[in-house]
Amino acid sequence: MSIFKEKEGCCEATFRSGGPYWHAYTSGKDTPLLFVRDEDLVFVMNVVAQAAALFPEVWVIAFEVMNNHFHFVVSAEENSVLAFWAFIKKRLARLFPLMKGLQITLKPIEDLGSLRNNIVYTNRNGYVADPAHTPFSYPWGTGRYYFLDWPKGKALGRIFVDGRRKMFRCRTPELPGEWEATYGYVAPWNYYVLKFGMAMFRDAHHYFMMVSKNVEAYAEMAAGLDDGEFLTDSELFSRLSSLLRSDYGVSSIKDLTKPQKFDLARKLRYEFRSSNGQVSRVLGLSRYEIDSLFPLVAER
Repeated sequence: MSIFKEKEGCCEATFRSGGPYWHAYTSGKDTPLLFVRDEDLVFVMNVVAQAAALFPEVWVIAFEVMNNHFHFVVSAEENSVLAFWAFIKKRLARLFPLMKGLQITLKPIEDLGSLRNNIVYTNRNGYVADPAHTPFSYPWGTGRYYFLDWPKGKALGRIFVDGRRKMFRCRTPELPGEWEATYGYVAPWNYYVLKFGMAMFRDAHHYFMMVSKNVEAYAEMAAGLDDGEFLTDSELFSRLSSLLRSDYGVSSIKDLTKPQKFDLARKLRYEFRSSNGQVSRVLGLSRYEIDSLFPLVAER
């Protein structure tokens, strides 16, 4: 048996040992900003840790917290996932009232290939939205831990009661004392099934390839999740060169006529799910022109 087949067989066996699998997410398209400051996101991360401690039957494989929406890839029964989310929503709604109207959607994940795509899509989410980060540095989720080392934290049991109450904004929750906190929040490696998630990939090279070179595969996923941008500006630029040659017979955006730019803007919006801001940046058109072209999706 080849090394490839052997590794792939191990991944399949690990996949079959878990389940059912879900991508649980909330929509970011029409949701206003929920979390504005880093302190807000620190608190959200601690609430996710609380939920993971209360619902250990929910295996958190990957997740990302954005300013106005969530992505979770989990393995558990549907009712457990809903209870997990209900706790998070209730806790956060006390400080962020807009959370009350946020609805979770569960999409089943049926096979190993789909699970891999959902993990990578989730771990890329913060990177796509925030140009200050790589797929391996966004702090509000699991992307920075897959196939990477992580900093040593401070055990919760060594943090004074007042410090823990400040972290969770409530009476000290019952979390394992050996769980470690970094940067003010309980580090995800304490409660998400990192080794299980990484075992879905043949090795670190396989994961890196999917994060950095398999981005076209996420177009269909973004459409299925009714999500927005799935490419960074740089990734979109690199894919425009072939589109310019094949569809317009030119090699540069500056060689397009204004009607051709508008036509390309529609392709970016509907095929690449680019936001009005991204279309404007990439094509060099004004926000007024793009917002006029796509008035119903102009960012608030």
